[in-house]
Amino acid sequence: LAYSGLGACYANRVFKGLGEGEDYTYAEAAFSKAFFYDQNVVEARVLMVMIYLARGEKKKARSEIETLQKQFPNDAALYFVKGVMHRLDGEYDESLKAFEKLSRLDPAAKAIAAYNRARIFIYKHDWATAHAELDKGFKAEPNHPMLKIFRSGVYYYEGKHDAAIRMMAEVLQEHPRMDGIRPLYAMYFAGSDQPEKAREQLTEDALAISRSDHDMAYWVASTYALLGEKDLAFKWLGKAVKLGNENKPHFENDANLASLRDDPRWPLLLDKMGKNVDGAPPA
Repeated sequence: LAYSGLGACYANRVFKGLGEGEDYTYAEAAFSKAFFYDQNVVEARVLMVMIYLARGEKKKARSEIETLQKQFPNDAALYFVKGVMHRLDGEYDESLKAFEKLSRLDPAAKAIAAYNRARIFIYKHDWATAHAELDKGFKAEPNHPMLKIFRSGVYYYEGKHDAAIRMMAEVLQEHPRMDGIRPLYAMYFAGSDQPEKAREQLTEDALAISRSDHDMAYWVASTYALLGEKDLAFKWLGKAVKLGNENKPHFENDANLASLRDDPRWPLLLDKMGKNVDGAPPA
């Protein structure tokens, strides 16, 4: 269990935008040691699903989720990963149900469930419900940084760019090592016609961690799309898809990507979704 807990610490550093790409490697090494003593350490097996995604092995990730659900149908952590996987596949109703079950099985995860459900309503352009979900989370954990981050996301998509930028600046002032959210911050600046400030946020550390994360890679791509740098936008969207982000409805409806949809590479990108073949990790 100690090795499983150590691995979970490394994995959560990446989930929360605090870590580096190598943290998944350290997490996997710790989980391997846990499996040496017990092949059925649930926490380690569940979090390995996210590592499979980071390696571009989505088929393996799906297979492991199916196995885990049969073996441990009421494990809370499983429903976090199920919710993420459904979100990445654009299966919004299934994702909402998974995060709702997470909050029922683990009352301590109410904030986590809230901001993940809010993300779904952002995709649906249902800003009021997204805010309502975040309100539930703030009641449980008033200072949770991820709740603030996705509140800023709702503001951004509502067109309240100044409010989004202010809130993100507050989060980064309190948590300056959260490099994984800098691409999202960059997107806010790019979307509000502040290109230089956008580029300043795409630091070497921010890009390094984004190479291992399906959402961060998408935010980098969105920033480049807004900056008119189409080649880089498609490069990073390709990474996002290889990392398991096949949220086709969001790709098709996100205003940040509007400049890319008349490019001949766009239909080719969408055609790759649902065809992820496990293999070498994204470059």
